Amino acid sequence: MFQRVRSFLVFFALAALGLSAGASVAAPRAAQPVLCTALAPEAISPAQIARDWAPQASRWNCSGAHWPIDGSRDTLVRITVPRAGVADGAMLATRLTRYHGLSITAVARDGRFATRDIAPSDLTFSTTGWTMRMRLPRLTAPVEAYVVKVTGARHPGLLSDIAIAPPPDEARVGNAELLLAALCGLMLMPLILSFLFFRILRQRFILWHAAAVLAMLVQTLVTCGLVNRFATLSLYQINLLSTLSWAAMVICAVRFFVNLLEPETVRPGHRMAISAITPWFLFWSGYYVLADGPLLPSVAPLYYMAFLPIIAVLVTTLIAAAMRGSRQVWFQIVGWSPLMLLGLARNATILGLGDAPMGLMLAQHLAIVFEIVVTTLGAADRIMAIRLQRDLAIDQVRVQSNLARHDALTGLLNRRAIEEQFPELYAAGFHTMAALDLDHFKAVNDTHGHAAGDEVLRAVASALRPDEDTIAVRMGGEEFLLLLRGDDALDRAERRRQAIPSRVAKHHPGLARLITASMGIYTHESEKADQPAPAFINVYTTCDRLLYASKEAGRNCVRSNAPLPASWPDTRPPIALAR
Repeated sequence: MFQRVRSFLVFFALAALGLSAGASVAAPRAAQPVLCTALAPEAISPAQIARDWAPQASRWNCSGAHWPIDGSRDTLVRITVPRAGVADGAMLATRLTRYHGLSITAVARDGRFATRDIAPSDLTFSTTGWTMRMRLPRLTAPVEAYVVKVTGARHPGLLSDIAIAPPPDEARVGNAELLLAALCGLMLMPLILSFLFFRILRQRFILWHAAAVLAMLVQTLVTCGLVNRFATLSLYQINLLSTLSWAAMVICAVRFFVNLLEPETVRPGHRMAISAITPWFLFWSGYYVLADGPLLPSVAPLYYMAFLPIIAVLVTTLIAAAMRGSRQVWFQIVGWSPLMLLGLARNATILGLGDAPMGLMLAQHLAIVFEIVVTTLGAADRIMAIRLQRDLAIDQVRVQSNLARHDALTGLLNRRAIEEQFPELYAAGFHTMAALDLDHFKAVNDTHGHAAGDEVLRAVASALRPDEDTIAVRMGGEEFLLLLRGDDALDRAERRRQAIPSRVAKHHPGLARLITASMGIYTHESEKADQPAPAFINVYTTCDRLLYASKEAGRNCVRSNAPLPASWPDTRPPIALAR
């Protein structure tokens, strides 16, 4: 059965990878003018850009694979404008990334220029993607090129993703937003299910799963742009939210993973390596947010390279757990495969193995939703397995407890059980105790054997018939005990005693003589309604004395501390007990 489930999960993962790849290919970036880059000298002015830099092709690198960031110099990006110009109201769009300063210089074919310094209030953030837009400077003459000067860029995607885009209609809710909203809504169900699961089974991995899903939801809301539809955040706040939610997502998902797997399938070395992921990734997340100045060129590469050891640790742990026969690891392998492959693709491009750093944001959103769905199935499967194990353990405990509290031969309660429950039973009204002992039982064992003796004892247990007002106990050997409540307690005890001979004769007709029983009955009368229960041993000792009094009176009779009904065949005065 599990082999078929595993095959389905693998197929599901391959389908998800194809869907993610298709999503990234299905929406290629619109054709844009060639981007050229250069590092500018310190304090370069807009006039120098327009006069000395924009027209001179030798100053620019137009290979499409060079996105320089320098902590002490500005980066220039030149966008050559086609002869047809740009549409009215067009804006500059690029990846949503932090920077220290940004300006746009429009250079006309006749040498005139206009510059716009971009203030934080000039930025508008997309509601359908990880992009920001800003207005272009205006020129009455035809524009030949726009030159963007960026100071302190933290990610090369800010340079590589620069494009001239038409102004968006922010008032209109398009299909893209509806799709993204549906994906975010889909994430809420596993989050709710996690809390419901935790109420059923209080396991730590369920809380880690809920925290991971919450972080993924925040990450998706921020990076897909939907958060900008409902909140006004600054560029720094959006980037900080993205970085922190990604860190929380990685850490919580890893903690969920290590707590989800069967303990015996995770090696101690792998467990230690996974524990080290949390401080490791927190450090590099802090570096990504705080590093500045000369460290700026290393911020993005080092941050992305920090994922490689994490992926290596997780992959080796996944393989080892699968080889050790883990069932849960297959949910993680399937759920994480798309995200890991996307991460490797991003790392490759950020480290220069491609023309430009890839965002793959739509593929990321789909991969996150896929991961949540599959790992939620894994969590549910683990919950069912744990609950089944717990129920089996509880059943075993109940069986053992039942064996410890019941007589194995007759099925009646044993002395240990009745001693433990006596205070509660007394408080419930069981104030009458009757001790019974079979007359001449040894002769049965000696004459007919112990197997016949066991049959007699089982027949006696059947005659005693416990019910809601009568509790029957085997004290040991041929001695039994009744606890009774109600006004007719004495009558019920006597009827059970008198039923013993006929019941035994019916179950074992070959006996040489009838099996009778002697009985002593003690009724404890409380002087106060709230008086605590007497000690079991005291009541039992008194009842036992009455039993031996009936033995001394010739057996097959009853002795009691209370008056017996006149209708009984052997009616005698109650025995006065010394206090």
